[in-house]
Amino acid sequence: MIKIVKDAAPEKLLNKGSAQTIIDIEKYSNNKEKYNSGELKFEALSTIYNSDIVREALESVQKNKCCYCETKSTRSNSDVEHFRPKAAYSSDFKGKSMYPGYFWLAYDWDNLFLACQVCNQIFKNDFFPIEIEHTRAQLNDFKIDNEVSLFVHPSKDEPKDEIEYRESLPFGKTEKGKKTIAYLGFGSLEHGKEFGIEYSKKHEIRINRLFEQREIFYREKAQIYKTIRLLEAKELDLEGIQILNGLKTIIDNAQEVDSEWSSMIRCAVKNGFKEY
Repeated sequence: MIKIVKDAAPEKLLNKGSAQTIIDIEKYSNNKEKYNSGELKFEALSTIYNSDIVREALESVQKNKCCYCETKSTRSNSDVEHFRPKAAYSSDFKGKSMYPGYFWLAYDWDNLFLACQVCNQIFKNDFFPIEIEHTRAQLNDFKIDNEVSLFVHPSKDEPKDEIEYRESLPFGKTEKGKKTIAYLGFGSLEHGKEFGIEYSKKHEIRINRLFEQREIFYREKAQIYKTIRLLEAKELDLEGIQILNGLKTIIDNAQEVDSEWSSMIRCAVKNGFKEY
């Protein structure tokens, strides 16, 4: 994960989103029992939170990368993700959905990100674990201040303080980092075992496929890095210097925020592509 630094919220989101939030809060106030039971459900307006202007703003700040697994996405395979789920929430992985979700944050700029459909729909869905369940906002006048999320927030947290990489595998430096990796499935099957997670076959296929793709990317860059070190130890002619500089540019570009898995390569360079 890379920290996502957002620009100001799009005007359409602020204006139309704020107006719709007021309407939704009033609806809830008038029918609390039905919304709490799930008899009535909030349907957030995709014309607001998923509008072109919102997507374009997120695509710009995220460089078309999933906010969780850092794979490059296109509009056809990415979703506007609600960090705190809008319609319902579950406290357990693949657990029972509880109502209502964080409907009042459906148009909140701090709650919106781009995520690949696999991270969003197959792994996260409406799962949103917090440290202490009785601090859940729905039980406390919709105030999220006392909630401690067990997922790393892509903007408010500093992902590099929670997650690092050892070669091509992410490693949780904190409990929050470990659970984010395990429950969102961008690590390995071993990450899930630590928390007793029973992945489905679909989960396992995705985890293994992502690992393989990331491993190929990592090994390519590791070989380039080793070649750089070999060339730096030699006296080079002009052609050799040009080759060396070209290889350095590849490694530099792989660390840029718009590169897939740039956090992995940043860790690798910092540690000299150490083998674990």
